[in-house]
Amino acid sequence: MRKKPDLSAFSANAKDPNDFLSGGAADRADRNVQVEAQNPQPEVYKPEPTVQKIFRLRWDVANALKLHAAQQSAKTGSRVTETEIVDRLLRDYLKLK
Repeated sequence: MRKKPDLSAFSANAKDPNDFLSGGAADRADRNVQVEAQNPQPEVYKPEPTVQKIFRLRWDVANALKLHAAQQSAKTGSRVTETEIVDRLLRDYLKLK
């Protein structure tokens, strides 16, 4: 049977839990949270939930879409996906916001 481990090394460096409370670090942290709650950050981009749809496109349409997405990405300097293009076209066609 094994004996209990020697914890004497830990007790020499142990911190008193009351030091934390009397130091006021918790109170200062709470105050910072309250200040942040009073001054909320501007609303950041929140992605809308999406649903997966699987379509079969003719080969020439699929290649044209892929080529257009690559050209737009190169032209704008930021990534433009095929999904964004299809989404934009469908919103225009269906007259959605």
